[in-house]
Amino acid sequence: MLANVTLDIAPLLGPALGGDAATIEREASRRELDATALTQLLDLALQPFLWEAAAQLGTLTDMDRWDRGYCPVCAAWPALAELVGPEKKRVLRCVRCGTAWSWLILLCPYCGNDDHRSLRSLQEEGGAQRIDVCERCHGYVKAVQSYAATSAVRVVAEDVATLDLDVAAAGAGYKRPGDVSVEGAGIPRLVREGRALRPPG
Repeated sequence: MLANVTLDIAPLLGPALGGDAATIEREASRRELDATALTQLLDLALQPFLWEAAAQLGTLTDMDRWDRGYCPVCAAWPALAELVGPEKKRVLRCVRCGTAWSWLILLCPYCGNDDHRSLRSLQEEGGAQRIDVCERCHGYVKAVQSYAATSAVRVVAEDVATLDLDVAAAGAGYKRPGDVSVEGAGIPRLVREGRALRPPG
């Protein structure tokens, strides 16, 4: 149990930042710890630094020019999409560092699918939240309505508050990030073809 262990996490912060699950799992096994719990602990330790990095980068560059489905700051997949304002502009949000970047409505951030026939939403009648799903890679993104882009801390809270959507998506056979190839993961078709991706706004 992590609460009863004295652990120097500094050597594991690099692997955690780089998504090196194998190294973390080896260390967890060596110390007879739960690998998932250790990964979550490392993510929590990194989060304040990632929030600061995201805030600094946000003042130096236009995040809306980013044309990949993964976060431009820490390379994590989006936790959810905010549908901002009356026009419901789709803004992907990283739960790890809080970064926000605009994204087309009919575009899967995981496999780059832009065929409207294989993109749809699951939503309860009259509900303010929905699950955007891709039938090609079986990935999903939770979507919540927002009047303005929220803070990084609020994104974490929103991700937790919408766990019922994660359960519903998993029950329907979808997962995050879906079944994507390493070579094309997060790269839209237009970008692969050398054309510019222009989110609205």
